[in-house]
Amino acid sequence: MNPIPSTRNMARRGFEFEDIVADLFKKLGYSVEREGRIGKMEIDLVLRRGDSVVPVEVAVASTRNTLPKLRASAERLGSLVDAAEDFSKPIIVIGSDLTPAAKSWSESQYDVQVWDLADIVRQANPFPDISQRMEKFKRDAPKRYSTEDDEIKYLIQKLSAHIEQNELKPSEYEKLCTEVFIKLFDPYLYGFQRQASTSDGSNRYDFISRIKSGNTFWDSLRQDFRTKAILFECKNYEEPIGPDQVYSTERYLFSGALRTVCILVARLGANEAAIRAAQGAMRETGKLLILLSNQDLIEMLKLSTQEGGPEDFLDKRIWDFIISLPR
Repeated sequence: MNPIPSTRNMARRGFEFEDIVADLFKKLGYSVEREGRIGKMEIDLVLRRGDSVVPVEVAVASTRNTLPKLRASAERLGSLVDAAEDFSKPIIVIGSDLTPAAKSWSESQYDVQVWDLADIVRQANPFPDISQRMEKFKRDAPKRYSTEDDEIKYLIQKLSAHIEQNELKPSEYEKLCTEVFIKLFDPYLYGFQRQASTSDGSNRYDFISRIKSGNTFWDSLRQDFRTKAILFECKNYEEPIGPDQVYSTERYLFSGALRTVCILVARLGANEAAIRAAQGAMRETGKLLILLSNQDLIEMLKLSTQEGGPEDFLDKRIWDFIISLPR
């Protein structure tokens, strides 16, 4: 059995990895400033080559913490927009493996370049001394989750076919969504139960789940919004849903019953008016309605091969929603 790494060992690995990364960038032709500054912010590495200035944050993370660590670095670098010095797109170097879906999603969401262990190894190939150090470092690195999961592939295929053809009955769509959320969030969401029929009388049912403690994202959501459960509603509509569907769902949420959060899923997502309605519910009553589409579920399933990926997706979606609230 491998011992749990101590804080001291993790710090040592962090410094070791940053040394390797700094030396690699020197080999790639950059001048490297350690703990440099851009504007008022201290950056792990500031690279310069010609007129190009590139901020680089370096992090070592366990498999469980890879995406949260990456997100924290990306949001920190995002505050450089007001820096006096012009710079190229930032690079985040993460000392563990990322799945292709997690890497692609992170780069698109945070407007950064992401290098994981595979990228570092590839970049180091022409330099034997760096390669040897990387191989020694990599032996103890967290391993990537396998992307070969037949159930994930099956669910993605079903959701994709539903986007294209919309041949599912309402009850079948609800069942599909239930399977997806169980796959994504079990065991931290559990006890899924059917509730009342939807207000439009289309024989679809909400379902509700309880929140189990022990997951940082769900624990924070439960505390921030004073909720004991997550309500789900699935809208099997031909077009993106509008505000009426948001208003009808909002009625199921009660702060007094500690039920203040709903994930509202629609085949093609929500239109702008529905988003404004959800913003109004948040602003006026503190109720959180997370509006998702089939494509969002597909993205979360792809990210689920990276531990914490689906939670990171929702966390980013909620944050973007909150900071966009009008007065």
